[in-house]
Amino acid sequence: MLAIGLAFVAAIGFGSSAVFARAGMRGIHPLTTAFISVVISFIPAAIIAISFALEDIQALPLIALLAFLAHGALNFIGGRTQNHISISLIGASRSSPFVGSAAMFASIFAVIILGEYLHPLVAAGTAAVVIGLIVSSADHLISESWRLDKRSLIGYATGLGAAASYGGSTLVAKSLSESYGSPFLIAAAAMFFGMLLLAPMGGRGAIRAISTARTGLVFIIFCGLASALGVISLFTALSMSDVVIVTPIASISPLVTLVLAHFFLNKLEQVTKWIVFGTGLAVLGIVMVIIGSTL
Repeated sequence: MLAIGLAFVAAIGFGSSAVFARAGMRGIHPLTTAFISVVISFIPAAIIAISFALEDIQALPLIALLAFLAHGALNFIGGRTQNHISISLIGASRSSPFVGSAAMFASIFAVIILGEYLHPLVAAGTAAVVIGLIVSSADHLISESWRLDKRSLIGYATGLGAAASYGGSTLVAKSLSESYGSPFLIAAAAMFFGMLLLAPMGGRGAIRAISTARTGLVFIIFCGLASALGVISLFTALSMSDVVIVTPIASISPLVTLVLAHFFLNKLEQVTKWIVFGTGLAVLGIVMVIIGSTL
């Protein structure tokens, strides 16, 4: 049950980080926000890793660095960067359901690659989550102009791209944790290499943001801290339970985004009945996954 609790904590971290990212993007480029948020995420992750996983760090073989580099690229170039681009284009409320479909990708990858068993109730719950995420954006998808709206299409595509990257990242994180020890080490290493990879794209903009967009910078700092909470909790949960159980629960993050967007982003986000209904269906799916995990 601890793994399930940590998955919920991860959902809170990821859901709130999307809102903070949206609030901080006014005047700051998405690549810059992604870079700054990773830098901020790395600080607490590194402190925790050094405090609780120092022996694992010292025992790392050099070949592990290549695996961590690939994981960092998948998580932060493929995942967080596309996530921030999607949020900047279509908003946090609509982007989060697409990104939350990482549960579908993770479950498919886990069954095919890791050979995990997918209980029928867990499979049905995961399907409910995915359907709920689609329904939550139905109002925008059925509008007359969506096919001609290049901005929205790119937003949806990058949201799904982020979901696929995050889904693959969960498998890599679980495998690395089993091979090299503490999930704290895996989280910190992924953030470190993600930070290095994003520096050429977002470093210069970060310097400008410090002097010209200080209000937005505060929100991005909170985004980074919330993301650190999400990543560390998720990786720890994955070290305790199967991917097919943890990731659908963590994907409840759109509910957190929905609630926070309603209260804090009234001028930037419009929360519709479709979003409420779709998120409710996703929550029902999460309940089914939890029950299925006990059978």
